[in-house]
Amino acid sequence: MINLEPFKKNLTNLDNNFYKKYYNYFNMKHLIYFLIGITLLTSCNTPNRFEIKGTIENGKGKQLTFSELLVNGTSKIKDVKINDKGSFVIKHETNIPRFYHLAISEKNFLTLLIEPGEKVSINAMASDLSQAQIIGSEGTVYVQKLSNQLAYTKERLDSIQNYIDSFEDQNRLNEEMEEINQKYAEIVDEQRDSSIKFIVSNLNSLASIVALYQKYDDENYVLYKNRDIQYIKIVSEALQKEYPESQHVKALIADKDNLLKRYEQLKVNQKLSELAESQATVYNVPEIYLPNQSGDSISLNEVNAKYILLSFWASWNEESMNRNVELLDLYKKYHIKGFEIYQVSLDTKIENWMRAINFDQLPWINVIDTNGRTSYYAKLYNVKTLPTSYLINPEGEIVSINPSKALLESTFQYNLK
Repeated sequence: MINLEPFKKNLTNLDNNFYKKYYNYFNMKHLIYFLIGITLLTSCNTPNRFEIKGTIENGKGKQLTFSELLVNGTSKIKDVKINDKGSFVIKHETNIPRFYHLAISEKNFLTLLIEPGEKVSINAMASDLSQAQIIGSEGTVYVQKLSNQLAYTKERLDSIQNYIDSFEDQNRLNEEMEEINQKYAEIVDEQRDSSIKFIVSNLNSLASIVALYQKYDDENYVLYKNRDIQYIKIVSEALQKEYPESQHVKALIADKDNLLKRYEQLKVNQKLSELAESQATVYNVPEIYLPNQSGDSISLNEVNAKYILLSFWASWNEESMNRNVELLDLYKKYHIKGFEIYQVSLDTKIENWMRAINFDQLPWINVIDTNGRTSYYAKLYNVKTLPTSYLINPEGEIVSINPSKALLESTFQYNLK
């Protein structure tokens, strides 16, 4: 009989070696697949990662600069070249909503408001990124709509200014000026109402910060009324709860605190919107601080005089010019006894203002607010037409609105001896 034990033993050893070898092989293979799977799963599900894919028509070979928009400027993240098909892809991470710029040049850019995890699609013309079609980023769409609305309002205001500049007949312009001013104010208020509506509807979006700080130019904000401070307050409180670590929210909160202090000082000024043309009217006087012909800012509250005539005018307004000539004799007669005129020009061009002052040799304090019809101080004092003036007594109170020359004369004869 054949002894099979040695053969079985060798077979067992063979089997063991085979199983060990392939056990290790399969385990290693599975481990590799497992690790690859985990990596892919992690990369796909990173909650902070966002992606921007886009197509730029006529953008082949151009370079896009992707930057984060900070409170005090931008911080470049990367440059991305648009491929031969006009496409690009940007991948980045953020743990909170942030503002970004996607730019071809300094003046050709798109402002983005990206949330963590968003997949954004952009289609644009290389000539104007700001008008891109955007899918997948609600915040960016909000910012774009706000920008487009403001641009439309600016166009309407510019058309009014161009209409004024086209006049060659000054008398005809003066006849239409009140209607023009009213139309200008209506457009400004429409823009303000639109911004407020957006803010109230989107308190938890960082896009509301954009709405709060929109400007027509370097000086004039869309939200210009004293009571508009309330919108800064409610937005800052809402966003502080949502995104306390955002530098934009922190800046808003700091600004809110400063504006609230200023608002408390200006509460009394709201009464001026209810001024009635009565000699018995008495109100405290809000401060005005504007530059004179030399560029030195002059404070209304620091004028050293017994009686002050606060006068709003403009060189393009014929009635204002006639009023100035009418006041010259009165000023020369009573200035030495304690009468001063603090005159605020609403000219937008300094050279026109200075030419008028020099032509009529106006000797009193003259300052200018080149914001013209959108002047904060004109709104503060409820100036509807030009000229408008207020007589301020030694106690710092407004005692007369648009006083006649005869009224001023009789007041000074009795009180300035």
